[in-house]
Amino acid sequence: MSQGINVPGILYSGFNVISKGEHANSSDVGKLFGKFIPKSESSETGNSSSKTSGVKSDAFSYRPLPFENHKLVVNGDLDSLGRATYGHIRLKYSDKPQDNRESKINVDPVGWHNYRFKYEDESGKVKKAYLMNRGHLIGYQFSGLNSEIKNLVPMTRYLNAGTMSDSKTDANNPNGMLYYENALAKWLKKNQNMYLDYCVVANYTDNELVPRTVTLYWTSFDENGTQYGVELSEAGLATSDGNVSSVTLQNVSKNANINYLDGTATSNY
Repeated sequence: MSQGINVPGILYSGFNVISKGEHANSSDVGKLFGKFIPKSESSETGNSSSKTSGVKSDAFSYRPLPFENHKLVVNGDLDSLGRATYGHIRLKYSDKPQDNRESKINVDPVGWHNYRFKYEDESGKVKKAYLMNRGHLIGYQFSGLNSEIKNLVPMTRYLNAGTMSDSKTDANNPNGMLYYENALAKWLKKNQNMYLDYCVVANYTDNELVPRTVTLYWTSFDENGTQYGVELSEAGLATSDGNVSSVTLQNVSKNANINYLDGTATSNY
């Protein structure tokens, strides 16, 4: 049975919180349980709301971070198997990182393997590329976090960049995270007085080390804390429930058979 985050388990482990550039850890279960991820959610309809709306599923209850007028990044702790669980951020356009991302990630998420497999490109040519990336749950263009182990999962190049090629990206592929990350970045640039609340959850099956899917959630707030939906020029595969939009993407690559239990894989070529 497919499982996402066990919310009480994460709360007992605590959070890694980055607020205004500072880091802190907390294991205050009662305070965090009420503040960040309540079990029960309410969904609102309409374009704006004075109440905070979220989305509830059997595996994970998404609710926006309690509104404050500044950037906040929350990384769920690693679970008992060492797996990253989720990332959650609130930011304005001016909060985006200014520094260029470092070229290398210096930590390996559990279940990640450095396979280089053949694949067929759009023109029918057979090439080779790395199958798996050390994939960020919250992309660097929002968080500024590059080698934070709580923000990294084994992610196919196809899921991460929309293409099996490791020499380019395809931001026009709605099956890839980059499609939504870039669309949200464009929305932030267009709405520079608004806050984006963005959460990405890794969805695992039982004790598998590699997530089979990731789910992206997003909504927005004005500077007074009033919640609004986010209207993207191209929504791709995303759906909306009131002011909250979400999409679940498959962690797959057609050139490989992936063993999600331990991250090993075999080539289809």
